[in-house]
Amino acid sequence: MTRADEYRQLARNVRKRASEEQNLLLRAQWEILGSRYLELADQSKKIDENDTRYDPIPWDRLRQH
Repeated sequence: MTRADEYRQLARNVRKRASEEQNLLLRAQWEILGSRYLELADQSKKIDENDTRYDPIPWDRLRQH
């Protein structure tokens, strides 16, 4: 799974959580977080295309083996 795919999965997860949230303020915050993950997915695609090595999130520590 690419970084972009992982960000999109995170976005789907938080948007699902937003849809289940009763508190309007928390729902909005979850939706904003989901939007930011989608932005990161787009940015990571550009990073992969340019072969940039900097990655702000240490994926090797986050992945569950």
